[in-house]
Amino acid sequence: MHLRRASALTAVLALAATLGLSACATTVTGSAVPVAGGATGERTGSGKPTSTKPSSTGDRKDTSTKGAPESGSTKPAGKVKIGTKKKTSGYEDCDILSPEDVAGAIGAQKAGEKGCVQSTESPFAVVLFMVTFAEYEGEAREIEVGGNTAYEVKEKGGDCSVVVMLTDDPSEITPAFLASVTPIDSFDPCEVALKLATKGFEKIPNA
Repeated sequence: MHLRRASALTAVLALAATLGLSACATTVTGSAVPVAGGATGERTGSGKPTSTKPSSTGDRKDTSTKGAPESGSTKPAGKVKIGTKKKTSGYEDCDILSPEDVAGAIGAQKAGEKGCVQSTESPFAVVLFMVTFAEYEGEAREIEVGGNTAYEVKEKGGDCSVVVMLTDDPSEITPAFLASVTPIDSFDPCEVALKLATKGFEKIPNA
């Protein structure tokens, strides 16, 4: 299993103009830092975050070099625990969480538009979620969501993500659900990311 996720920071930059915060946008770089009980890896990718999963109902198997590990990526130690196996295809992952779900988890007074990238106001925040490669960058702490192995990932820029494993099938290209939170105002992004990951996990159909 490899842990890779799309950068939520890209979403912040894409939405900064709308929020009037372009002057505050920064670029964060770094590498994974091992922590006790967790796992480390490397995240790659650029451009506006979009769903990494096709909308077709067919199973997606790793039959080509697409999604293959990139040079320098690291496999995490330990076995993935799957209490409830979830589907990784057959639905649109950008519809998993509604604007009301996102605003409710943050406690925001104003919700954003529907999609994989959403923003809120009062407090201001940017949220990214998708079914994706299981890769990340940052300090990781292994946790559980719904009985499945998950990783809480803190990044240097203040973002926090929770990556939940949906399956332990090694042939799946996108075996994880990611919920990433970039706080513009002051609040605990890891608490919100866990709420969103848990809500998303509950709404994804069982395999």
